[in-house]
Amino acid sequence: MNAVGQHPLQPDRESLARQLCRRYHGIVDDPEALVQALLRPLPATLWAHPLRLSRDELMDILVADGLDPAPMRWWSGGVRLPPDARPGRHWGFLAGLFQVQEEVSMLPVTLLDPRPGERVLDLCAAPGNKTAQIAVAMGNRGTVMANDLQKGRLAALRQTIKRLGLMNVVITAQDGQSIGARAGMFDRVLVDAPCTCEGTFRKVAHPHASNAAFRSRQAATQVRLLERAVRLTRPGGRVVYATCTLAPEENEAVVDTVLQRHGDGLRVVPARLDGLAADAGVTHWAGRTYHPSVADTLRVWPHRNDTGGFFVAVLERSGDGEALPEPRWFRPPEEPREWLAPLTERFGIPDSAFAGVVPVKRGNKHLHLAPVDHRYPEAPAPVMLGLPAVRRRSMPPKPTTAAAMLYGGAATRNHVDLGRDQAQAYLDRADITGLASSQLAACTGPGYVVLRYRGYVLGLGQLIYDRATGDPRIASLMPKAWARDAATLVEEG
Repeated sequence: MNAVGQHPLQPDRESLARQLCRRYHGIVDDPEALVQALLRPLPATLWAHPLRLSRDELMDILVADGLDPAPMRWWSGGVRLPPDARPGRHWGFLAGLFQVQEEVSMLPVTLLDPRPGERVLDLCAAPGNKTAQIAVAMGNRGTVMANDLQKGRLAALRQTIKRLGLMNVVITAQDGQSIGARAGMFDRVLVDAPCTCEGTFRKVAHPHASNAAFRSRQAATQVRLLERAVRLTRPGGRVVYATCTLAPEENEAVVDTVLQRHGDGLRVVPARLDGLAADAGVTHWAGRTYHPSVADTLRVWPHRNDTGGFFVAVLERSGDGEALPEPRWFRPPEEPREWLAPLTERFGIPDSAFAGVVPVKRGNKHLHLAPVDHRYPEAPAPVMLGLPAVRRRSMPPKPTTAAAMLYGGAATRNHVDLGRDQAQAYLDRADITGLASSQLAACTGPGYVVLRYRGYVLGLGQLIYDRATGDPRIASLMPKAWARDAATLVEEG
């Protein structure tokens, strides 16, 4: 090993960057600018949770806490921070006020343009940032089917669903290439395809990306995934195909192949966004000429916007195309509203807060909440449906932190406003002490309490009175997994 831990036989980052740029010398406008961009750290980026606060409100919070946010130019929900910022450690992340996501990774869902009440499929969903972006764009209504081949890779999405309070997501675990008619048809489908990941070079270099055989295998898989997405999309519906690689073989060539197979049944919708410096898709590469409409795809080079690299194609099915027969729809079977008592009775949350929501029993562990217009697939079978709201095995039944965060703003009793040090104790999963009587004025006695900080619901705690002294304290019930996810974001930068 050398002084910086680099194996002597492994190329350094600059050599890898120059090797990458040499491959694309003929299609990138400024190869040297691309090299220098690849060697710089990425800005930290995130988006405001629009069902909880506006971007301006989030930026005010970040400024007050000593951060230096800047609005993203091309999207009204996005925020940039300096590369050394660690937003995953900010209390607002753990309170579900924002989601940390790389900037160009936000492009596909913006161009997918999902609407409330629709059925939308995220075919390759893990780790789930784009699924979350879809779900909030749909106003927590309709159906978002988040699928991934590997069930274990969906663990992060489970925690994101809970932290952001998402009810309209159903998780499935199946090879996206084999999802069939029993899943039903979708208004929109996102294919964020597995790829050689050249565009993520600023986070991690992938030397195997230059392996021609590996690239060829990826391209074959990408074609099959995009073909399946088109088949599952309603006539007149939209498909977005995206990768985080720069290779035309995995981008324009894949789109060209699928266009040639579908003829007039599929067209490319021009993909452009005001404020984003992007290039048109290439129509010639390595001796191959692509369909002219491939120029309407979107190619983002890292040096053009100080981002990662990305490719996005927006496709639309013909309105008179063939539709799959609709399967027997599965609507979540509604459970008795009495199961919501841990929320309505303990916290005084009015029944009106649950308008448009169906209580659903999935297994024996939790009562879940889903929108009334949710339609989950007949197959593959869901591994998670809706938002876990009440832990049924507890005696008495315990509200989840996710439900407390989603509905705690409507609580009329058993809520506590915390000071800064008390909020930090909650985030550290430590006991909250030093409670003034005024802070407990809305509390009816020991038990679960909604915790608020600076006007936002922070989480759930348990109010306890010392038997000997009568002094109150609140045990933090912040989920361990959320703290772990935040630590991971810090480590990954």
